[in-house]
Amino acid sequence: MSTTPRVTLTEVADMEPEQLAVYERFQSNLTRALLLTKNSAAAHLALGGTFTVGLLSLLDREVVVLRVAALRDSEFERLLHYPLAKKAGLDDAEIKAIEEGIYDQLPPARAALVRYVTDCMVDHRASEEAWFALREHYSQNEIAEITHLAGHSAMTAMYLASLDIPLDEGVASWGRLTEVGDAARS
Repeated sequence: MSTTPRVTLTEVADMEPEQLAVYERFQSNLTRALLLTKNSAAAHLALGGTFTVGLLSLLDREVVVLRVAALRDSEFERLLHYPLAKKAGLDDAEIKAIEEGIYDQLPPARAALVRYVTDCMVDHRASEEAWFALREHYSQNEIAEITHLAGHSAMTAMYLASLDIPLDEGVASWGRLTEVGDAARS
């Protein structure tokens, strides 16, 4: 790996007022990296924020993100979501089973969720078997949200990895992230 950074992140002191308003809602190198684009930083973060108030429980949301993080080797997403997974009630053995796709060590609904996300990430399409197994536990609307969240997490992981964005010094907080959506809709 090269020691030369692929991109130069904007320093907080050099941000324009609009950039600073986005950054203040989610103070992270992810936000600084997204601010390299012309107009998608707030929208990307707003989309992520919608999942915090969506159809899925905190636990299901963290299962999806942890599985995507493992499959995409995204240390950033794991670093951010591991404490949220613990807060949601997952223990280290369950997290390991999710990350490694050890289905027989998970309750049936969680195993179906992990299998579905794995299909989506590996084959870019869930198999019939994975779809119907998940459908036994989740509504079609929840499955749509699961699929969307998995895709958003994968896109975030790809963006961070491709631009070689460094991990944050501390764990970024979800803080005011849902406010980004409100600002993006204004």
